[in-house]
Amino acid sequence: MPTKTIKLITGEKYHIYNRGTDKRTVFQDREDFLRFYESLHYFNKVESVTNLTFARTQDYTSVEKLVSIEAYCLLHNHFHLILTQLVDGGITEFMRRVSTGYTSYFNNKFDRSGSLFQGRYKKVHINSEEQMQYLLAYVNENHTVHNTHLPDEVFASSTHHYQKRYASKLIKNCDVEYDVERSRLIAKDIFKQRLSLKKQLFEI
Repeated sequence: MPTKTIKLITGEKYHIYNRGTDKRTVFQDREDFLRFYESLHYFNKVESVTNLTFARTQDYTSVEKLVSIEAYCLLHNHFHLILTQLVDGGITEFMRRVSTGYTSYFNNKFDRSGSLFQGRYKKVHINSEEQMQYLLAYVNENHTVHNTHLPDEVFASSTHHYQKRYASKLIKNCDVEYDVERSRLIAKDIFKQRLSLKKQLFEI
């Protein structure tokens, strides 16, 4: 059965996510997390970017961006993003740069070749404020969803930014009232649902 095609529309928000091929670890140490985090920052410009080393030398204070990053979370074997597309084709180009650049870095570092991520990134169109608030909690507190440790650093999750603990250079505005306790309750509920589903599948 063919899957429904989700069009990427300028001005609209999307939940973007992917994981390592064969569920493998794609962020093995702090350097890897930082490299991906920096990619999200430096590859986010309409103007062509040759590579990350060159991009780091450029002034990013007033560049025209491909996307607006609303939230993110990086776990060892996958990542989640909430993006608003700012220009036509913005998300497609942004994710191409980030995925290709990080895969090249990772393969070079660990002397491997081939794909790193599990095919093309997945996307969900966010079409209501209620859905946005739910996904904001899901992404920011994704470590709770998977019952795993979250590094106390801003590269790991935008929850630190929304809680106003640390400022993330990825997020331009933070005028959303973020209820961290409510968000964690949502994440814990999702975790319980995942456990229940696994138990049901095991019993079958």
